[in-house]
Amino acid sequence: MQNALYIEISFIGICLLLTILINQRQDIGSSTLQRQFNIFIYSLITMLVVDAVCWLLDGATFPHARIYILLGQTVYFFLNIMIPFLWVVYVEFTQKDKQKTIFRRLRLLSIPLVALTVLLLVNLHTSIVFIIDENNIYHRNTGYLAYAILAYAYLAYATVRAVIAAHHASWVEEKRKYYPMTLFVVLPAVGGIIQMFLYGVTLIWISVAISTLLLYLDSLNRQISADPLTGLNNRRELSKYLFRETRDTMCESVLSLIMMDVDDFKQVNDTLGHFYGDNVLVAVSEILKQACKNTEAFLARYGGDEFCIVYRAKDTDAVESMISSIQANVARWNKKSNEIVSIGLSIGYAIWQPEIDENIEALYKQADQKMYQAKNAKKAIRSVA
Repeated sequence: MQNALYIEISFIGICLLLTILINQRQDIGSSTLQRQFNIFIYSLITMLVVDAVCWLLDGATFPHARIYILLGQTVYFFLNIMIPFLWVVYVEFTQKDKQKTIFRRLRLLSIPLVALTVLLLVNLHTSIVFIIDENNIYHRNTGYLAYAILAYAYLAYATVRAVIAAHHASWVEEKRKYYPMTLFVVLPAVGGIIQMFLYGVTLIWISVAISTLLLYLDSLNRQISADPLTGLNNRRELSKYLFRETRDTMCESVLSLIMMDVDDFKQVNDTLGHFYGDNVLVAVSEILKQACKNTEAFLARYGGDEFCIVYRAKDTDAVESMISSIQANVARWNKKSNEIVSIGLSIGYAIWQPEIDENIEALYKQADQKMYQAKNAKKAIRSVA
């Protein structure tokens, strides 16, 4: 009865993971990171299958059952350390480090994996890791601790790497990308601890499957809310965020909406092509991220070549300081860049006044008007020159 329950649990985990894979196949193209994520899922499905098979075979007495049980448990222990290692690989590929640096770290991290794989081959003759008794029933031996320790060491390493990446991320939305990775280990750790002390209970791999599903759902949510070109929040998320912020009547800070667009962007597209224009928009997004670094500013692409920042500040001087920072970043980028076209931004902002403004559309309109005033002022200066 207990074996049947654990097999059902494995089946549920497999169904969850297959759902992720089916949805993944609907995506156009495949990045290195996505392929690595899929490899992780395939290995996890294999583990759930092996786990179920091991429960079915445990204590079986048909011909050659002992050999099958021995092979099944050997594969189980191998996957027990391989899957955490694959999670490490996935987390490493989310970092911004150079590939040479990543591969160098992974080679070092793979050394204990190789050593314990060799130990599994030794175990076929020595039973140092696990034992199959005369009744074909599996029992773990003292050597199993090495596999448990290495598995948790890999998970801990991946967690630390995700925490460091979140800490060093310059933009608040980039930090949020790493948060689910830092929490990934929680459910497997709880399940593994229970499994370690309550011999015969198996929870760890269904816990890993659930954590993987949560990670995938978070990824989907970020895709829905993000602009596909720049990775910034999209217009839908901007409106939702502004709606929430304008309903906060208890906050005494100044709520500002900064709007900007790229000068002469249509001419860039017409003369240099849309591919070059897309590169300009990506560069602008990086410039704005640097300006919003270490702040709670909400950055979004409004549409086309227009961008918005929702910024709560202590006063209007702080808002203007943010705009000055943006302009300084633009000047710095133009000085360092070898591009044939310099970037220019026309910027305007408006302050939310709940006693006057009826809705967020009024705030958009004011900021838009200020932005076009700045654009027209630039044109007037150029015409005089």
